[in-house]
Amino acid sequence: MMHRLARLLPPEPAHHLTLAALKTLPVRKRPVDPRLKTDVWGHSFASPLGMAAGFDKQGQAMDALLRLGFGFTEVGSITPHPQPGNERPRVFRAPAIGGVINRYGFNSDGHDLVAARLRVWRHDNPTAALGVNLGMNKDCQDPLGAYVAGIERFEDLATYLVVNLSSPNTAGLRDQQTTGLRDLVEGLQRARRFDVPLLLKVAPDLMPQQIETIAGTALDAGLDGLIISNTTLDRPFGLPQSLQTQAGGLSGAPLTAKALACLKAFYGYTQGRIPLVGVGGISSGADAVARLKAGADLLQVYTALLYKGLGLIEEIHRAILAEMARTDTPNPRELKQI
Repeated sequence: MMHRLARLLPPEPAHHLTLAALKTLPVRKRPVDPRLKTDVWGHSFASPLGMAAGFDKQGQAMDALLRLGFGFTEVGSITPHPQPGNERPRVFRAPAIGGVINRYGFNSDGHDLVAARLRVWRHDNPTAALGVNLGMNKDCQDPLGAYVAGIERFEDLATYLVVNLSSPNTAGLRDQQTTGLRDLVEGLQRARRFDVPLLLKVAPDLMPQQIETIAGTALDAGLDGLIISNTTLDRPFGLPQSLQTQAGGLSGAPLTAKALACLKAFYGYTQGRIPLVGVGGISSGADAVARLKAGADLLQVYTALLYKGLGLIEEIHRAILAEMARTDTPNPRELKQI
């Protein structure tokens, strides 16, 4: 019901309404089949399915999201200093193809305020699975310093940390995926004080040589995982003409094939040596199973929930369990071996 009501509003007000409802209304805890339990980085996730970054940017709805049946949720991206992001309107729906274009531009409450919220929440939820996605401010001249500040602020609050190098809405950010990547990653590794997994989130718009470089750097530098992938700059056939020239990243169903191919390419280089998180265009149970088989250890959704509602969570869970039963596989991670 809530997602149908929200779709009657413009996209950004609908997002705020949904977050407000999750923060204030009681959410019934949905049971998760114990067969879906997935162990990654020494942590047990109740399900391999999580909410992607971008929905709960400011760390306000973790309890509700986990009660809905997600095995984990990821907040952010969070920038060191508060910033409003890009001018509105900055979100555009493409319902005919199940897509959304956004150019939020890392609208963030900043490290201090978000960390204060997470500290209160973590006190009451010491073992809950939470990812923290780190960004940099629009006027940042020191990307390494921005991400090191994020690691230092959130590493005692997060189950895992994510360095977001792939949003298309901050000028120069995606260049960090290849230009100077090794120096950046080595600097991040030196900043770590605790044994909290550190991941990179990458774009789907990568050339084969770039994928090889990123995968090799991640392995050589001892990173703990990759999130594949962020939004795309593609403007595919079927996107309304009015949106063809809108700046921003495209998410949802139009991204499905590209994100899956990108995941397969990364798994081809990493071969299970580091965990991969599959995200981007997962819109059905079949999509989720395909990502697990292609090499994902964990999964994330966001845009498809806007169109399909919360029933998508249970649909994905059923599909994974059915595939596990069909292939006599004991846990979701081992589907990649089928």
